[in-house]
Amino acid sequence: MRRRESLGVIAGSAVTAIAGCLGDGFLGRNADDDQLALADRTLQYGGVLPLSGGLEAFGDPLRNGAMLPIVELEGSDLDVSVDFEVVDSETAPTAAVNNVAELIDAGYPAIVGAAASDVTLQMTQQATIPAEVVTCSPASTSPTMGILNDRGFSFRTAPDDSMQAVIAAQIAVSEHDAETAATLYTAGDYGRQLSGAFSASFDGTIQHQVSFTEGSDSYTEPLREALSDDPDILFLVSYAESGVDLLAEYYENHQGTETVLVSDGLQDEAIPRGVDASLSNVYGTAPVSSGPGRDGFTSLYQDEHGGEPPLFTANAYDAAATLLLSNAAAGANDGTAIRSNMIDVTTSGGTEIMPGELATGLELAADGEPVQYRGASGEVAFDESGDGGSVTYEYFTFEGEEIVSIEERTPEGVAQ
Repeated sequence: MRRRESLGVIAGSAVTAIAGCLGDGFLGRNADDDQLALADRTLQYGGVLPLSGGLEAFGDPLRNGAMLPIVELEGSDLDVSVDFEVVDSETAPTAAVNNVAELIDAGYPAIVGAAASDVTLQMTQQATIPAEVVTCSPASTSPTMGILNDRGFSFRTAPDDSMQAVIAAQIAVSEHDAETAATLYTAGDYGRQLSGAFSASFDGTIQHQVSFTEGSDSYTEPLREALSDDPDILFLVSYAESGVDLLAEYYENHQGTETVLVSDGLQDEAIPRGVDASLSNVYGTAPVSSGPGRDGFTSLYQDEHGGEPPLFTANAYDAAATLLLSNAAAGANDGTAIRSNMIDVTTSGGTEIMPGELATGLELAADGEPVQYRGASGEVAFDESGDGGSVTYEYFTFEGEEIVSIEERTPEGVAQ
């Protein structure tokens, strides 16, 4: 028996962890006896996360979630080495494509990320799919992700936005008596798809669907167009960086009697802190963790970081956990082999593994035993499209500088 050791930071954001001791009788081998024992190799995965740009506020929490499996393994009795390195997506497709090349060139076979849907779509199509590197996004919610011709290399633990649109449209009618609505959305796949899905789900009249460019000097014209016919609901799809400026301009020059309903990208404390208004007419929807492993994950997160896990943090943990389990089952840092195990480790009906039990899961998977990961964010059961996200959403509002949950909802006809 030997005490666990941490080799700490080795380069940039790279982390290597070695944990525990060899259990009596544990061979640590894949079903193929020619595979290296788990203790004799290093499991690798990378991260492409928004450490700057429009989703910068999500960057550190997502990195914390993706690194938490390493922290968990450090505290276990399993002898396993994990190598994890993060690069910045800058919340920009071109930057993500360029920066993920560092991970691909370094031989990382699997990646947690990216976050923004537009960024993930470009990164996967231009870089990771051609390189046969598996990706698992914790926050890309565009429906386009589910129909991507990805050769099976692209997965996500975030839910499809078409379900959020249903919830938002239901809330607009049932809670705010809306008969008319307009949408104002960030240009790109994320905004366009969510605006379209909300409009299709809304039981009333959609007056306008108006796009805007993130980081604009002024939002006067898109606001004027969206509000020109005095809608009961303004459905706003944006990221926090632009959302602060857009809402500030709205309250200064355009506010009417409408209710503003915002998407998950604006569930950020930067909004009430950055907008000099009460936000009393602003409500929102966002996915919320609802998996059987939520409590175990929350305990791990609080022990390491304190406080409640922010939005999509549990999804990042689930993404990393499934990549590690698939790597252990594959027996090699090989993207094609990892791809082949992603569905199996979440749907096989084998030994159930939840957050806090990852060491057991890796040991079993490496020994060729079936495991079924049950997530923190939701029941992560990947289908052939790579989808496996939560279907529970939080209806929230702002009070002072706080985000306040009103209730949780699930789209009708969708099992939790």
